[in-house]
Amino acid sequence: MLRKELGPMKVMGFARYEAKPGVGAPELIAAARLWQKEFLSNQPGIAFHCFLGNATGGYADAILARDEASFAAMSEAHMQAACSRAFMELLEPGSIRLCLNRLMKDLEAVPNGFSAIEFGTFRPRDDGRFSEEALMAASGRIEREYLAPLPETRAHLMARAGEDTYSEICFVETEGAAREICGGYVSNAACAPLLSLFDPASVDLDFWHVLA
Repeated sequence: MLRKELGPMKVMGFARYEAKPGVGAPELIAAARLWQKEFLSNQPGIAFHCFLGNATGGYADAILARDEASFAAMSEAHMQAACSRAFMELLEPGSIRLCLNRLMKDLEAVPNGFSAIEFGTFRPRDDGRFSEEALMAASGRIEREYLAPLPETRAHLMARAGEDTYSEICFVETEGAAREICGGYVSNAACAPLLSLFDPASVDLDFWHVLA
C-alpha cells in the first residue's frame, strides 16, 4: 500500500478490471506492487494507492490524489513507464472500467486501519427531488447517526462520478464489517433520506479487500 501525507485530497480514482486467462493472483499482485513502488510513488500529488480484489475474482486500484491536475498528470505519464505497460499486459483490456470520483468534501488524511473498501455508484431518481445539497445533508446524517457508533468505519465519502452519476465510498476495518454496515442501511431510519434520492436500478455496488 502506498501512503503519503500530502494534505487534503479532492480526487479518488477507482479502476476495476479482470486478469487475462492464465494470469494468476500472485503474478498480478507482484506486478501491482512493482507499479506502486516504481511509478506511483514518484508521481507528485498522488497520496495513496492500494490494489484490491473482490469475492468474484475481480481486481481494482484505488488512488487518492491531492487534486484533479495531479491525477491527470499521473494518468498522462502512466503508459510511458515500463512497469505500467507490464502491469497492463496482464489485464483483459475489455474489462477495464475507470471511474474518476471528484470528492464532494475534501478528505483530510488517508484513512488508517482499514482492509476493505465498499465502492458503489448510482444515478438520482428522476422525480425532481434530487439536489447535491440534499445528497450531502443525507450523507451527513448517515455519518452522525449511523456510522459514528460503528467502530469499524474508517472514512465515508460522497463523490461526483460522472455527469449524472454519484458514488459512495466507505473505508472499513474488514470486508465482513463493510457488508454488515451496508446491509444495515435498509433498516436504519438515518439512512432512508439517502436511499430515497437514488434510482435502485442504477446501483453498481461491490466490496473489495486489500491485496497490496
